Amino acid sequence: MNIMFASHTYMGSPFVVGSHHLSREMQKLGHNVIHVSTPLSVFHLLKWKDRDIQARFRILKGEKVDTSAVVNSVPMSILPWELAGPIFKKTQKNWMLPSIKKVMREHHMDSVDLLLIDQPRFVGLEKLVSPKVTIYRPTDIYSKMTGDASIASAEQTLMSVVDGLVSTSGPVLSELQPYNPAVPTLLLENGVEYDHFSKPTVEPEDLKNIPSPRAVYVGALDERLDLKGLKLLAEQKPNIQLVIIGPISEETKKDFAAFQNLHFLGAKKYPTVPAYLQHCDIALLPLSNHAANAGRSPMKLYEYAAAGLPVVVTETPELLRRQERFLHFYKDSAELPQKVEDALEIRADRIGIRDMAKSHAWETKVNTLLSFVDRL
Repeated sequence: MNIMFASHTYMGSPFVVGSHHLSREMQKLGHNVIHVSTPLSVFHLLKWKDRDIQARFRILKGEKVDTSAVVNSVPMSILPWELAGPIFKKTQKNWMLPSIKKVMREHHMDSVDLLLIDQPRFVGLEKLVSPKVTIYRPTDIYSKMTGDASIASAEQTLMSVVDGLVSTSGPVLSELQPYNPAVPTLLLENGVEYDHFSKPTVEPEDLKNIPSPRAVYVGALDERLDLKGLKLLAEQKPNIQLVIIGPISEETKKDFAAFQNLHFLGAKKYPTVPAYLQHCDIALLPLSNHAANAGRSPMKLYEYAAAGLPVVVTETPELLRRQERFLHFYKDSAELPQKVEDALEIRADRIGIRDMAKSHAWETKVNTLLSFVDRL
């Protein structure tokens, strides 16, 4: 098939997301795949100091920043969504849409069999490419996460025209299904690049001097994270070493400077992350009460598991629904320190955890998705 992904995150970004994995797996199966991410506009030049913007412009110029055979496209549009969104809400015309036919011609894709839209700002793309099947695949409750009424309007319009809804979590499915109860649906959680995270690795040099037990967190340190809980954990359990991997602001560093058992190792490239996970004792996924967390299907959940790690995680309706045995739940920030200590005292069956994660491999996810498409 000729397949187009319309995603929120470009391939080669510091964040590897589901559309990247699904695109690669589809390409491995012999399909022609173009991965299009949120367009740039001349207005983005005002943010030129942002490294992410610079990387996206390099891809626009034709630079290859990703090793996969999938076509990685960051096109240009007239307006960014910040301007185009309110116009769409009033007129149902999307001025953020790129010149997608040009992208298709450049990569010899005459038609589109399957269009998968992860980014609701691509509303109207289905009219431009006239695919045989259009799937909306939201990965969050975008309207609540952004507080943008234009996003809600875009999703309502998308749900009236798509052939199927593929949701990565139960709350996302429940949020969107009322827009069109008749549309076929599939609940398909984010998966894991199993071999990448489970294959044994050598302990990284910058981890060797950190004593055990080690509790690791990989990801952004922002308002979606239970920073209060992390601080309490560092304060109340000085024997537990907290290994934090991800970009961090100077302000956050200063906020945690008093804790000798907290180690900020900075952002690590995706290929190196399994080595850090495999040489820690437990993983952390402490979520705040931010609206963005309600519908999350965290990819790191099964990445932790593929590395053999039990996970201490905040209770959310979605994660409770899954009933995974390797998860240790806590409700309030004050509970996190003791819950981590309790989880460490239980000798985790790391082989069993890895075996469980294998059922969530992206190869399995893509086959389930394509079977759903075939039925449509």
